[in-house]
Amino acid sequence: MTLTVLLLAIIILVTLYTARFKVQEQRIMRNHIASQEAMMVAEAALEQVVMRVNDDRTNLNRTLTGVIGAATYSATLSGQRFEDTPRGAVDIVNVDLTANSADGRGVRSLGMKLAVIPLVRRSPDVPVAIRGSMNVSGSFQIVANPDGGGDGVPLSIWTSDNVDINGNGTTCGQQEFDAGNCSSQPFSERGDHGMDILDNDPNFPDDLLDYLFGVPEANWEDLRAMAEVEYTSCDNLGPASTGLIWVTGACSLGSGDVIGSADEPVALIVQNADLTMNGGATIYGMVFGFNTPGNTTPYDFKMNGGAMVEGAVMSNRDPDLSNGNLTVRYNGQVLTNVVTNGAFRRVHRVGGSWHDF
Repeated sequence: MTLTVLLLAIIILVTLYTARFKVQEQRIMRNHIASQEAMMVAEAALEQVVMRVNDDRTNLNRTLTGVIGAATYSATLSGQRFEDTPRGAVDIVNVDLTANSADGRGVRSLGMKLAVIPLVRRSPDVPVAIRGSMNVSGSFQIVANPDGGGDGVPLSIWTSDNVDINGNGTTCGQQEFDAGNCSSQPFSERGDHGMDILDNDPNFPDDLLDYLFGVPEANWEDLRAMAEVEYTSCDNLGPASTGLIWVTGACSLGSGDVIGSADEPVALIVQNADLTMNGGATIYGMVFGFNTPGNTTPYDFKMNGGAMVEGAVMSNRDPDLSNGNLTVRYNGQVLTNVVTNGAFRRVHRVGGSWHDF
């Protein structure tokens, strides 16, 4: 009898120990699974945070929360701006993220850094810049940057080769243009090459695409991939258009058409094609006539009857300006917006910054 009771007691103790061990094992397993789930949620949440920062590149000090399945996360953004870098004003954003499993048992923390970098390296300081020559036999008005050549030194045209004014064209100052006196009070005109034209400049950049965007011409497709939109014509563009816009076919603007605005301008790249602006058409921002490497075709750049670019015109080719009327007015605020507006900034991950501690 005593032996039976003893054996029964041992069996009960073993059973209780085994049950307790199994409960502990299950608890450990649940916690492990919850921790793994929290880690997966954290990694997915980090991707969401990058997308949400990309959707709003201006507010870089905020807290983001979200739900993935039934699991929650919270991410704190802390941005710091670094001025005057080789890429202009660059924001470095610390992301500190905490994610939970659906049952709340698991909690994981991750961190990384993001860099918000301007697409355009610097605001153009001249209304017209050509990698090549500029031979104008039509009409044009170019309104100078009053400080493009230094304080109080106007700059209208900057080229690597010769500027030849054969037509009815003038360059002038901002006040003269506003007063309608560009033709009567010019800086430069036919037969009078003023100091506001800097041509045959040995310091003109060999690669204008790299100079403006930090992307070498040989890698131009990398820049195209960063465009907000890509079109085969300019038919879909209008006043609400903004950001980097890439056009791979002829761009023809009708009378009165407006692309962009002073507050929300465009960087319009026209690749291997003509650009025609008819009466009253206006582009706010920067227009870049781009020939891909090996293409030397002199595509047309025509502006007729009061058409205007408020900002700057750039090209890595010799533009055909033999017809029409070219009117380009340097607009410093518009060109500053091309550099600083959220539509012209891109989000990049800082290599080696990811951590889970």
